[in-house]
Amino acid sequence: MCAEADQVVAVPGAVAAGTTYKIGRVRLPGEREVADLPTAATLGASKHVMSRTQLAVWLSFPSRHYTPWARNNGYILLLAAALTHLVVSLVIAMGQDPQWGEVLLAPFCLTGLFWGFGLLNVLGSYGARKRDTVEAPAREQALAVWESLYYCARDNVVFEPGVGVSFHPSETREYIFGFRNGGGKR
Repeated sequence: MCAEADQVVAVPGAVAAGTTYKIGRVRLPGEREVADLPTAATLGASKHVMSRTQLAVWLSFPSRHYTPWARNNGYILLLAAALTHLVVSLVIAMGQDPQWGEVLLAPFCLTGLFWGFGLLNVLGSYGARKRDTVEAPAREQALAVWESLYYCARDNVVFEPGVGVSFHPSETREYIFGFRNGGGKR
């Protein structure tokens, strides 16, 4: 596939070589997360700079569309809304001659936005978990294919040894999720 064997490098190595980043502290991806380099969302604030060459972007394993820690934001918002609602209700109840409807419903003026966004986030995270479960086998297969790919710098092609197909680096994602999984040897 490559005119010169010394120009061949594994795709994960090509991604690492084309990526530079300065980090302070970062939580490395866990076992069940994407095995690629950390993304900008994982690195955190803007002081943690990360840049990639176009080749590294093309060859990198696609990350998920959300960050796993964001799944719990809805529950945090609902907890904050419940606590605020409780405190405001108690303050109103301690007033002179309160009505129970007033005690229970008035705090929604302050906490209604938190309740709404919390419920939206909880429902959205439920969909993300469901999508995660459905896509997990395909992502694991795609990761195994991605790790076996090689890049030839001289000919600017990506190939998998033993398959006999080479392609441009920009077609890496289509290959690992599409062609290779559909009719290959695995």
